[in-house]
This record gives sequence, C-alpha cells and structure tokens, in this order.
Amino acid sequence: MRKKYKLPLHIKNYVKNELYDYEKNKKMIKELQNSKSNTSTRTLLIASRRINQIETVYNKLPKEDKQAVRKIFYEHHGQIYAEMNDNITKDMYYNIMNKMIYLTALEFELIWKNIRKTRYI
Repeated sequence: MRKKYKLPLHIKNYVKNELYDYEKNKKMIKELQNSKSNTSTRTLLIASRRINQIETVYNKLPKEDKQAVRKIFYEHHGQIYAEMNDNITKDMYYNIMNKMIYLTALEFELIWKNIRKTRYI
C-alpha cells in the first residue's frame, strides 16, 4: 500500500500546498471576479481550472474519505488532533492524505498513470 501513492518529493509538496490553499484560493477567485481588477483573464482561468480539478478529485472520493480530506486539508487538522478528536488513525490519516495528493497530481497531469500494460512474450 505504501508504494501505491509514491510521488517525487517536489510534486508531492506542490500538490500538498495547492490542497492546503484550496479554500483561500477559492475565496480569492471570487473576490477577483467581483472586483474586476487588473488581473488577466488567463490568470483567472488557470486558477479556476486548478480549483475545478481539486473539486473533481474530491467528488470522486468515497464519503468516509471526503470527511477525512475535509479535516486534513480544509480544516488543517494535524495527525494527532485528528486521531484524538476525529477518530482518524495515524495510518488512515497518512493513507488518505497520500491518496488525495496522488489523485490530484494525476488530475493536474503532473504524473501519468501507465494504462497500457506491456507484455513480454
């Protein structure tokens, strides 16, 4: 299970930061759209695309994983706090965190899953 969601460290850190900043970025996009400031359309499109990609991955998760992801990334609960107050074990915490990071990296197209298996005859 440990190798299933393995990513290079720089990709993992980038995606993790995007997930932690999701709520802040979502509010920022709404403010920029309402204020019609000098922000370029391209910047808004890229930012809204990232938000939509994160929401797509989140909506594909099972209900139990959604609750844990909400606690980890959106409410910023640490592992010990989640274990004590939310009944999320250490293994479950890190497994769900790595799963969300991996699936989001796939959605961001930072990594590619090899769909076709090679056969050696």
